[in-house]
Amino acid sequence: MKNIVRSLEDIVNLAPILKAAFPYDLSVAVCDTEKFLVYYPGDSIDLGISAGQIIHADEPLYHALKNDEYSRANVPKEYYGYEFVGTVLPVHGEDERVCGAVCIQVRRQTELREIADRMTLSLNQANARIVQVADGSNQLADFSQKLLAQSETTAASVQKSDDVLAVLRKVADQTHLLGINAAIEAAHAGEKGRGFDIVAREIRKFSQETEQSAQRIRDTLREIQTAMKGIGQSIGQIASVGQEQAASTEEMSSFIQEIRAMSEQLNQFAQKL
Repeated sequence: MKNIVRSLEDIVNLAPILKAAFPYDLSVAVCDTEKFLVYYPGDSIDLGISAGQIIHADEPLYHALKNDEYSRANVPKEYYGYEFVGTVLPVHGEDERVCGAVCIQVRRQTELREIADRMTLSLNQANARIVQVADGSNQLADFSQKLLAQSETTAASVQKSDDVLAVLRKVADQTHLLGINAAIEAAHAGEKGRGFDIVAREIRKFSQETEQSAQRIRDTLREIQTAMKGIGQSIGQIASVGQEQAASTEEMSSFIQEIRAMSEQLNQFAQKL
């Protein structure tokens, strides 16, 4: 369809009105077939075009005018420091020949996409770290449970040692009684029982040493029992903390997944701008 105008002057006069009517920040240029007539830059997009600037043959605008074609192109960031969409709409005189064009440039929201991309990257990295922490917390909880079971087994084994000590003390008591009886018999035997009396004293001495050793072992085992009880409580607390930490990291990971999904939606929205 031909876009016929009486003169380019009408388009020139309409350009600032057209720019003000759009709800987006954009720049507008009007040209004839050889040069730019006017250029109205936007707040965030300014291509530095000036009135009278010649249109070069290597510009997309030149080809759009020559071929009488509507043109829409994405101009990459490398040219002006930011990305924008440029459109060229050829206009025709009353003889239906191309007499110029209206050019509009709208800056694309690449910054928004870059922010969304950085958010996604950071969230992916954070989620990976949280997964590692969660795995470590689960392993810590499992290891703590094993340690707790082992400490309970050890405590039970120490408890059984009391039975051994009871037997040892009984032996010491019997030995002591035997030494007393032997001393009595030696006294009855008089001079002939003197050697037997020496044996009786040694038996009583051995009984006392056995009782003392049993007492020291009993004290040591009680200390071990107290220590094992404290270790068991500490391990139980570690296991509880590990489980709570694992649950918290799983909740954080779920929350990050939601934020990442929102950042991806933000990126998709930015792609349309």
